[in-house]
Amino acid sequence: MLGAVLRKVGHRIRIVDASAQGLGYEETLEQAKKFQPDIIALTAVTPSIIKTVKLATMIKVVYPSVPAIIGGPHFTAVPEQTLLDYPVFDYGVVGEGENTIVELVEALSADRPPSNVKGVAYCENGKVTFTLPRLPIKELDTLPFPAWDLLDGFPSQYRPALFKYKKLPSTHIVSARGCPNKCIFCDTSVFSRQIRFHGAEYVLEMIGYLVKDFGIKEIIFEDDQFLIRKKRVAKICDGILKAQWRISWCCSGRVNSVNDLSLLKLMKHSGCWQINYGIESGNQKILDFAKKAITINQIKKAIRLTHKAGILSKGYFIFGLPYETEETMKNTIRFAMRIPLNDMSIFTLTPFPGSEMYEIAEQHGTIEKDFEKMNLLDVVYVPNGLSKEKLLYYQRRFMKDFYLRPRIVGNYLKRLLANPLNVFNMIKAFRGFSQSVFGKTSDL
Repeated sequence: MLGAVLRKVGHRIRIVDASAQGLGYEETLEQAKKFQPDIIALTAVTPSIIKTVKLATMIKVVYPSVPAIIGGPHFTAVPEQTLLDYPVFDYGVVGEGENTIVELVEALSADRPPSNVKGVAYCENGKVTFTLPRLPIKELDTLPFPAWDLLDGFPSQYRPALFKYKKLPSTHIVSARGCPNKCIFCDTSVFSRQIRFHGAEYVLEMIGYLVKDFGIKEIIFEDDQFLIRKKRVAKICDGILKAQWRISWCCSGRVNSVNDLSLLKLMKHSGCWQINYGIESGNQKILDFAKKAITINQIKKAIRLTHKAGILSKGYFIFGLPYETEETMKNTIRFAMRIPLNDMSIFTLTPFPGSEMYEIAEQHGTIEKDFEKMNLLDVVYVPNGLSKEKLLYYQRRFMKDFYLRPRIVGNYLKRLLANPLNVFNMIKAFRGFSQSVFGKTSDL
């Protein structure tokens, strides 16, 4: 999106997505040398910030006078710490970046100080200076479509994680920004708690562009709250059906937004094959402490309605929230197996910078503040009364108990028969599952 807004105002743009293209540090540096940039802009999530610093340092060795700008979730969560710890960055963009990056680049290009550009942070005389804050973008439809054409290898090199898609090629769309909820483990500092939507017409035009120009066959909606505005969802479904694109799509939703079977059936008819739900726990006390603002009964109802509509449901769970015990983890496993879920992911709690949990973590347990380990794979937080070994044991037990059931195995076999080309991916996934579930564990 940042490339799109910068190109719109006339700047020369080169996007290097090193992760998607499988580029190492030296290869990425060579891409920068070929382009000969006037400004370098990088983004980072928490587990990638150290690698981003290393790359920025390598580029600055070659281009020491070229300004380096950092943005993204990690910087927005801890801007002062980032600039002080990593002086390789000259400027940082706090929050949504579209308007800020355009004004900042124009100021730097004209040799003007950035002090009048809202939403910027920079070091000055050893101290971090913040300009006035930038308000969230209210009218999202004023933004251009993301510059997918600037991504090398799009869409073939941008394959989603296994079982997150039904058809290829596929891509992700963010059709709304912001989340009004207050879950303690989430960082909403980039898009804020103010929810804003692209209009249904804008979304449909974007999908049409992706289908026509890139041959996209599946859309993955990455909105936190895709189902919250039901009339918009219905308009999008009707538009997909009217256009006869015959695409498949999936989305995420909150269980307390699901109470309309007719809408779910319309979604199914328009190509929706899966809805992902953040369930987190089967224990109401833990849900309440996490400020999920949902109930066990709402979870049951949403999953059953989704099942009744013929749409698959995937539940996301977290072990290790405050007040977690061996008994509550057992309860969550039993709960997940009683409701008609088709898929699940279980993580141990990672208190990301910017979240409320990051601030209160040490009141309820022990946290390892190693950013590279905050990758949802390593255990970095252990609540009082538990151990890392117990968390890993119940995580693996959850996966084994949930997936090694006739209903779930049969479901995956049906998906394989529907798309036999996935057989090699299925084998790869099974190997990964076996390693995760039956790999070496410490004795309890």
